[in-house]
Amino acid sequence: MLSLQIDNARIADLEPWHAEQLAALMRTHGADFYDWLPWEGFEQVEAARGFLEGFAKSRGETGRRIYGIWIDDDLVGATLFPSFNARSGTAEVGVLIASVARGRGIVTRVVAAMLDWAFAERGVHRVEWKCAPGNEPSRRMARRLGFTHEGTLREAFPVREERQDLEVWALLAREWHGLPTRT
Repeated sequence: MLSLQIDNARIADLEPWHAEQLAALMRTHGADFYDWLPWEGFEQVEAARGFLEGFAKSRGETGRRIYGIWIDDDLVGATLFPSFNARSGTAEVGVLIASVARGRGIVTRVVAAMLDWAFAERGVHRVEWKCAPGNEPSRRMARRLGFTHEGTLREAFPVREERQDLEVWALLAREWHGLPTRT
């Protein structure tokens, strides 16, 4: 579905054979992610492989997908559809990006391409973006892409030993198609 070259970044499917790279990313930059994620442990190659195998197995059935972002051949992040239901016309999009790769506009363009695909090619009606209220970079990206904050699910998201609130943002197909041309 998605294979892009943006500046010096390459975006392509993140496959089980990339498990060592994903584990290395999590070992090196896990601190950039773990405040916002309900899981840890992908520093281990086998855990990373299992995670990626789950996406690979469900790709054809459900449309769930995960894409790696490589800059100069180093995996620096991923974008994903953690849930995708073409039948009901709903999906969720998510992002993991190391701080060293932020601020370049790459992820915004990748997610825009994912939204184009979901709305235009798969006929999705609604895409959700979920993040913790304190995850300001994620909130800014949701706003930049035209998502609307719909509400906050209280203590809905377990992160380590603590339950966090989870903001729900959404974008409808008609809203996406009505936005000015994206670059």
